[in-house]
Parts: sequence; C-alpha cells; structure tokens
Amino acid sequence: MLKFKILFAVYLVFCITQIQAQNTTEHGYRYIHHIQKGGRKPQRGEAMIANVDVYVGQFQLSSSKKNPSGTYRYDIAPAEEKLSHYPPLMDAAMLMSIGDSLTIFQEVDDNMRQYLPPEEKNQKEIRFEIVLIEIVTLEQKAAAAQTLEAAVQPIAKKVQSKAKSYGAGLLNAELNAKPSGLKILVETEGAGPLVKEGEVVQVHYYGCLKDGTPFDNSFIRRKPLQFPAGGGQMIPGFDEAVLYLNHGARAYLFIPPSLAYGDQEASGGLIPANSELVFYIEIF
Repeated sequence: MLKFKILFAVYLVFCITQIQAQNTTEHGYRYIHHIQKGGRKPQRGEAMIANVDVYVGQFQLSSSKKNPSGTYRYDIAPAEEKLSHYPPLMDAAMLMSIGDSLTIFQEVDDNMRQYLPPEEKNQKEIRFEIVLIEIVTLEQKAAAAQTLEAAVQPIAKKVQSKAKSYGAGLLNAELNAKPSGLKILVETEGAGPLVKEGEVVQVHYYGCLKDGTPFDNSFIRRKPLQFPAGGGQMIPGFDEAVLYLNHGARAYLFIPPSLAYGDQEASGGLIPANSELVFYIEIF
C-alpha cells in the first residue's frame, strides 16, 4: 500500500509538472511560472524592470546583466495602441508580479534561424527567463519622462552641432571615410573588443538630418536598440559602421542616401527622400 502511495504521489507530481509546462498565454506563447508571489501585475501602458536572459538551446543570446543598469526595462504598449504582433515579453509581463520568476518560449521562424549559432540551428524555440524586479506606473513614467527629456538635451545639442559642422565642411580632416561612402568620426574608442558580425549588440543612438533636424533617438526610450551586427536588420550604413567599432565606443556616423533610405521617405516623413543621415551612437 505504501509503495502504491509513493508511486501515485510521483505520478501526481509528474502530471502537475506537465500541466504547468503546457500553459499558454492569450497570444499562444508557452510558459512556465516558477515563482508566483500573487501581487499586483503590470497594466497596459506601464513598464516592467526585470532580469532577462535569452537562450536558444544552451547558447545565451543576450542577458540584461550586460546592460549598464544590470536589468532590462520593457515598456508595455498602451491599451489604445493596436498591435499586429504581441511580443512574448509583453505577454509575460502581464502575468507577473514583483518577485515572480517565469520562462516563456517563442517559436523560431526562418528569419530568426539564420542568426542562430551553427550548433543551435535546429532548435525550435527561444526561451526568455525573466525575474520581475519592479513595476513602473503611469505616474512614475510621466515624471521620469520630464526628467529624461532634460537629460537628453545635452546629447541632442552636441549631435545637432556636430551635424551642422559636418554640413558646413568643417569636419573633413577628422572623418574616416570608407569605400562605400560611409564616414565615421570616433569620439571614444571603447575598451571592449571589436564588434563581430552576427553577434547581438546593444546600441544607443541619436539620429538627425545634416541640418540638425532630429528624427529619432533611443535615449528618450531609456533602452538601447538590440540587433545582430551586420545581420541586415538595420539600414546598410548603420550595419556597416558598427563592425568598425569596439564595445564601449562612442562615434558619429555620416550615412549617404545610398546606404540609408535612398529616394524613399522614412520615419513618417521626418526623413525626406535622398537624405544624408547623421547618427551619434554608443555601443555596449
């Protein structure tokens, strides 16, 4: 009888584990909720600050520990924003409270697969291991936005000033011109290794036209852009530039239309056709 009870208990634990492993979010992502504190969960429009490690098989694609803050901030789309795609981190955030630990899985599609390391090309899922540290409320976001706007101003001023100097031909002696037409002006070399093609890099950027008119920047969003270096996800000039720079580098990029958007408008018309673009970037 005792043996039967032990076997039944083992079977019950197995069944519970299987049920847990097969939980899916409302948008179809499989997940496992390891620790549930039962507290308040983030709402649409708020943000979560978390430890996030991303793996495919045994290979670590990225880790928030490499960020300057040691954590990762994810801003959840407001309820009024219509999304064509719901990212796994959004679904995960809506399920978690502070102190929760959760793993969520995303199926690998053909586009993702080309960027995976050779030994992991046959993996079917990417997994995100998340621990929620803090919830940033709407009120906190509004107050932080005002502070951040003031903090970004010095960056904006120096980039716009550099763009105007470039437009006036005052930087020619300092530029490193590449055969493609790309030009680079390094402000800080960076103490890290040279960026390698295919590795996932994190880059803060401030972009403007040659006359200093801004069109986008990542600083105001509080998080760097993450992409595989040289992987074709960025405009050609940006993709090329990061492969000349070290981790820790700060540099200005001067990208001709042929390596940007050519004769097409971009960014909702903020970038006119045939525009030369100026970027200030910081590589982590």
